[in-house]
Amino acid sequence: MGEEHRMRDDGLGNADEQAAEDTADRSVGTLELFFDLVFVYAMSQVTVLMLADISWAGFGRGILALAAVWWAWACYAWLTNTSDHDGPGPRLLLFLAMAAMLMAAVALPQAFGARALVFALAFLAVRLIHVVLLALDVRGEADVGSAALRLVPTLLAGPAVLVAAAFFDTPERELLWIVAAVMDLSGPVLVGTTGWSVTPAYFVERHGLIIIIALGEAIVGVGAGAEADLPRPSVVTAVLLAVLIAAGLWWSYFGYLRGGAERRLRGTTDRERSRLARDSYSYLHLPLVAGVVFFALGVHEAVAAPGEPLHLLPAVALAGGVAMFYVGDVAYRWRDHHQLATGRLVAAVGAASLIPVAVVAPASAALAGLTLVCLLHTSWELWHHPAIGPVDDS
Repeated sequence: MGEEHRMRDDGLGNADEQAAEDTADRSVGTLELFFDLVFVYAMSQVTVLMLADISWAGFGRGILALAAVWWAWACYAWLTNTSDHDGPGPRLLLFLAMAAMLMAAVALPQAFGARALVFALAFLAVRLIHVVLLALDVRGEADVGSAALRLVPTLLAGPAVLVAAAFFDTPERELLWIVAAVMDLSGPVLVGTTGWSVTPAYFVERHGLIIIIALGEAIVGVGAGAEADLPRPSVVTAVLLAVLIAAGLWWSYFGYLRGGAERRLRGTTDRERSRLARDSYSYLHLPLVAGVVFFALGVHEAVAAPGEPLHLLPAVALAGGVAMFYVGDVAYRWRDHHQLATGRLVAAVGAASLIPVAVVAPASAALAGLTLVCLLHTSWELWHHPAIGPVDDS
């Protein structure tokens, strides 16, 4: 535990190469929050995409669409973490990126069908604007500029493949989406992270906020499912349980964060910091968001008919989404602090074990079981105060 507090030498340098104090450390501004709302709307549209085709193929398409949206957001999070993009020019470009992402989000439920080309072209526009902003950002910075140029082909190759995919039918279209996802996600691994900067306070806060907004969108899904029969006591109970489950997921992520994640990033060399940020946040926050998206799908179906058992796939989405969130949290904490959050791992197993229950028992029973899992996990952490990352003594 104590080792995680110290500045580390990863063999790539000495003490002189330790990251300097981040004088430019700043919090997430209103522009970024405004910007993120469009991306979270796109993530919620993934749920709409899967609700239109609740099948294994529909789930697969949802995962591919979520990966595309997430990686586009992650790229912008890296872009803005070291620059606030003051001035009318950069801000106008960000607003144009928002408009393009909004068009992509509106088209997303039919991104594998009638609106495939609309989605792909809008998504390509989002990436092209990102590249322009990146070029403006790195002017006069040789090291960062070189790193940016290495990454540009991977930023544009994936969206270009999606444009090509729009001219094919199933299953070729889905295969090309898989190729695009591999191109996107493998880019930082293939070209490396040398030269990239990370502002710890901003980076941690930005990813925490995207989790909060995603959970908020899941609550919107609860409301949408309950809208038709809200006066029924069973629906009211289901809504209450769904909100408690979402609160349990909130606790899992934020309950013991308390600045430890930021200090972990600070206590590394520049090169190690960028790798840690890439792995812990750009990669390992994707299953966290995916868990919320799947939970939103399952809870929509459960709240709409709480007295009926769920079909298999909504049951997998509901209980499996909660389990995926806990597993993603465990993986994130392990990469960030090299600590195994056993309580959260047990909670994941408990949530996954409720999938068969949701298939044979009323959906309200599955919601009650998941609420119990979250309650037990939260109570255990409040009682035992497990050390998850460097936690303040206060």
